[in-house]
Amino acid sequence: MKNTPAISVIVPVYKVSQFIERCAESLMEQTFDDVEFIFVDDCSPDDSVEKLQAVISRYPDRDVRILHHERNSGLPSARKTGFEASTGRFIYHCDGDDWVEKDILEKMYRAAVENDADYVYCDFYLTFADNERYMHNPAYRTPDEMLRKGFLSGDCKYNYWNKLAARELYRGVEFPVDHFKGGEDMVMIGILSRAKRLAYVPEALYHYVKTNSGAISEGFSEQRLESIQYNCAHALKELEAYPGDITKEIALFKLNVKLPFLLSDDQRKYQVWKEWFPEANGYIFENTELPLRTKLLQWCAAKDWWWCVRAYYNLVFKSVYGRLYR
Repeated sequence: MKNTPAISVIVPVYKVSQFIERCAESLMEQTFDDVEFIFVDDCSPDDSVEKLQAVISRYPDRDVRILHHERNSGLPSARKTGFEASTGRFIYHCDGDDWVEKDILEKMYRAAVENDADYVYCDFYLTFADNERYMHNPAYRTPDEMLRKGFLSGDCKYNYWNKLAARELYRGVEFPVDHFKGGEDMVMIGILSRAKRLAYVPEALYHYVKTNSGAISEGFSEQRLESIQYNCAHALKELEAYPGDITKEIALFKLNVKLPFLLSDDQRKYQVWKEWFPEANGYIFENTELPLRTKLLQWCAAKDWWWCVRAYYNLVFKSVYGRLYR
């Protein structure tokens, strides 16, 4: 009988021909051996799978499976397929267009064991065409602190790919297979809310590739808005039974959900910001985790000073960040 691996690594594969070889090599070269790798081909129309197969053929000692969808179903569906096929005691997600440091699994698993933790996170890089930006995370002491100050208040991102979580934390998780155009990473909020003990690796071990850094703000469509609303509502439902009063933190979370609509000069997005969660606007200056400039930006929006919001976008995001990180 096959032994249960310590870690299951799940990698969705869809239109990543340019990146999948680097991703797969970084995983196959891991210094950690007690791991299974599950790649999920989400009916990719390019040669991503062929390139993947060529890489893994060079590592016959690795425990690797490639699963195939009959039709393209989206990123959450691929994650769900991989999770349901996995057997590891811990779950780790990696995206097919990114790559990792060769010791990420060893260091994160060691942190889990040494701290008796069921949830581990690390720093990461934003990787652009010409440079990288080191993204530090705060050193939270408990899952409750990370939930309140990080995920809900906005001081830490709730993405999948720099987190290692115990399998039991995924019990009953709903991957948003029909709502994947925005906010699908909010699943990690519910997973963290069930964690008992936290560990942090203060090193950037993941490279998150920004393939279109010129697109500072996210796309805009009815599908995207519906997905964000659904995933936000689901995350809040997960927190209904959370012990302790998190009323303020939920208001701050709502503000952070709609904040990206202000990082634009599109009047349609401004209107969405105004319509979404107006009850949260009174908490703008109660967020101690965000810089003053961000709170002032939200305050200007609440005052309908859209000229100021537009000026901030053009000066800070479009002119400064758009040139530094590309």
